[in-house]
Amino acid sequence: MTGDHETTTASEATATTDDDRIGASGWWQLVALTVGGAVAPAVFFALQPRPVPWVAVVVLGLALAVVLPALQVWSWARRGGRAAVVATRRWVDDGRVPAEVPDAVWRPRVQRWLAEARQRRTSGCVFVGLAALWAILAASGTAGDWGVAVVWAVLGVGTLVQGRGDRVGAEQLLAAPVRTTA
Repeated sequence: MTGDHETTTASEATATTDDDRIGASGWWQLVALTVGGAVAPAVFFALQPRPVPWVAVVVLGLALAVVLPALQVWSWARRGGRAAVVATRRWVDDGRVPAEVPDAVWRPRVQRWLAEARQRRTSGCVFVGLAALWAILAASGTAGDWGVAVVWAVLGVGTLVQGRGDRVGAEQLLAAPVRTTA
């Protein structure tokens, strides 16, 4: 699963959208998830005023370092592979699909993209709610609690903003008339 198949031209779009290889940026994303999962528990517990349970930090860090990248790979696989996800994102961002990609291929992918964008709206609202709850708790807590509230708020706002852009782009693509093959 190596190779960078994410820099394709429009003429290569249909050839690589079903490719299951993970390109360089995909590997870097997996590395970032691994490092982030390993470090997040240490940062969280270090912000707490009480003694740090280092065994719990290590176990939770190792678990997250394995689970987060595994969930990402599973997510790519269930959506047709990393290259299909990259191609779909490009279509939604550009607002157009290359002419050689048949409707039977791109419409279901963009419909799935739209459904996932709508689900992310719910997730974003939950994150903002958690930020508000954590801010209420932080009012009587420590500075570390404010840090956690800010992290939840950033995740919530980022998820809502990205989800809105994805929804708008996908809806515009799906509003296009069905192409007929001659």
